Amino acid sequence: MAGGEPPGNEIAGISTDSRSTKTGELFFALVGDKFDGHNFIGLTFENNAVAAVVSEKWFKYQGENFTGKGFIVVNDTLAAYQEFARYYASKFPMTKIAITGSSGKTTAKECIYSALAKDFNVLRNKKSFNNHIGVPATLYEMRKEHNVLLSEMGTNHFGELERLSYLVEPDMCVLINIGYAHLEFFKSLEGVKKAKLEILSHANKDGTVVYNYDDPLLRDISYPMGRSVSYGTEEGARVKGRVVDCDALARYRFACKGKQVQLPIPGRHNVSNALAAFCVGLELGVPSANIRDGLESLASVDQRMEVLKIRNLVLLNDSYNSNPDSCLAALRTLADIQAPADGRKIAVLGDMLELGDYAAKEHARMAEHVKDFHIDALFLLGKHTLATYKQAKRIGYKSAHHFFDKEELHLALREYVAEFDVVLVKGSRGMKMETVVESLAENSGRS
Repeated sequence: MAGGEPPGNEIAGISTDSRSTKTGELFFALVGDKFDGHNFIGLTFENNAVAAVVSEKWFKYQGENFTGKGFIVVNDTLAAYQEFARYYASKFPMTKIAITGSSGKTTAKECIYSALAKDFNVLRNKKSFNNHIGVPATLYEMRKEHNVLLSEMGTNHFGELERLSYLVEPDMCVLINIGYAHLEFFKSLEGVKKAKLEILSHANKDGTVVYNYDDPLLRDISYPMGRSVSYGTEEGARVKGRVVDCDALARYRFACKGKQVQLPIPGRHNVSNALAAFCVGLELGVPSANIRDGLESLASVDQRMEVLKIRNLVLLNDSYNSNPDSCLAALRTLADIQAPADGRKIAVLGDMLELGDYAAKEHARMAEHVKDFHIDALFLLGKHTLATYKQAKRIGYKSAHHFFDKEELHLALREYVAEFDVVLVKGSRGMKMETVVESLAENSGRS
């Protein structure tokens, strides 16, 4: 990095968006597939940036147009952005927790945050800012009052988690599951497992691994850290939970360490996320009563199994994303709900993307789950769910309907869905299944 060690106290903050750059901030001109921060250098100086981090190539041809302005000239602005974040983070002595898994990372992060909030000042990444830009952005938010960092980490290619682990250098790694997400890139579950375990690459060797004992792919690993602690509902888990019941809005109650916890958010899978939080809290010395209180005050995560009451219709909006594991969990939740006597349970499923060679097999398997769980009707959208439809017919499930056109699906659901029904909407992000939720809500009218 030109100029030696990164500047210190004179920097008021870090910016990567010229539109929101504030006086005294250091602007990093990041380059992506659809944007180039170098195109907005003029605007960032109009907003009184203290300096801009730019590439050597840009500075060679454009630097002379900004005489008198401060620049840090580097070979790669993204690498500089990350390295500066790592340098900055090293100045703060705090417990650093990294979380990864194939599905449920954001909700697990929010569960852990809630479990720790009474006893620690926790910095966590916003929403699901869990990639090569989002993780460093969170590091830049560190302040001396924080004593725990909670960093969600995502990946869809080999090497990405190794890099994020390098930036954070976690003291605790939380592994929530190994599933079928991003199989187009990882090829197999073993490939997914290999990618997820990269989170340990730069972890504190005297630190702790917290892992989901219910996931057989995580159970029998010799973890290269000082301590490993498991959680789950199966016998053998160090921190073991037991499902007690499920209410009419799919909110579960479970027991753990002598406490009963009533989760305020729906979904059976969130019992597992809450147990991860219980395990982390206990490891950090949080009293179990405080963990319980935190989990019972947990707020809903946008589009993660949100329950909408539309007159007497119950709508399970799980439209944020989908893969075979999360789809199975959603179907289990639909099966657990006690619909009114006159109501039906209806699953509306969009394609699960990025499954590669597993796509046909895994989509077909969903039909078997729907039949096993006694779901009353199945509505399907997309080219991959055609395999679900064909399998449903093959195994004698008669209430399956398939659509390639979303508007036709909307019309069919408006005709079919009735008062007192319970409807699950689930699909990969690219399917934009939230429009199905909006259509049903608009048609029925929220009470």
